[in-house]
Amino acid sequence: MSADNGSFTGPPPGPQQSNQPRWAWWVVGIVIPLVGIIVTVMASRPGSSDDNGAQSAPTQSSAAAGSTDQQQSGQDQSGQAQPSAAKSAETVRAVFGPKDVGADTTNAGSYIDLDTPQPLVSPTRINGGDIIFSASIGDPNLFVPESASNLAPLPRSGAAPTAAECADSVDSNGTYTANVKRGDRFCLLTDGGRVAYLRVVTAPSTGTGKLNITVWNTPDA
Repeated sequence: MSADNGSFTGPPPGPQQSNQPRWAWWVVGIVIPLVGIIVTVMASRPGSSDDNGAQSAPTQSSAAAGSTDQQQSGQDQSGQAQPSAAKSAETVRAVFGPKDVGADTTNAGSYIDLDTPQPLVSPTRINGGDIIFSASIGDPNLFVPESASNLAPLPRSGAAPTAAECADSVDSNGTYTANVKRGDRFCLLTDGGRVAYLRVVTAPSTGTGKLNITVWNTPDA
């Protein structure tokens, strides 16, 4: 029995093949990774993310805060400027002395006014006199008119007091009179609100005695 060659049509057809050329798939396989690399590089550039922007903000805030602190130096919490140390020092200053001032101690002695530009010494009573230097009761003494407790004795040795120390001495240990001799020291509050430091240089029973005097002009004077 012979085969019917005329009826043979070949093997059954396989799956339908794509009409797209193979090189197109190669291009797609290269392009996709390349795009991924470009996106990664762009994302890593400085300033390209929100994180980098957020990290730079504190630096600017710190600089602004430092500038604000400098502008507000010398101010309290209420925003009012505080006086500098130099200005505070100027409010209490010596307006006279230290300098020797002579006064006749004979009998009723001399009145001394320390609220004038230069100490005013008078042999007679004067309005506003701050201290009397006399030997009217035998021993030389200092006496505050009207017996006001404005005179404070100090230790004979030690550094000269400041205006504040003198004011404190008068507040805590003020009296109105004291017998004096060479080397004695006193603080005095004047009638006009000044503060004075007196050091006895000479204190004769008659003749001219001398006081070394410093006068400070306080803020209230």
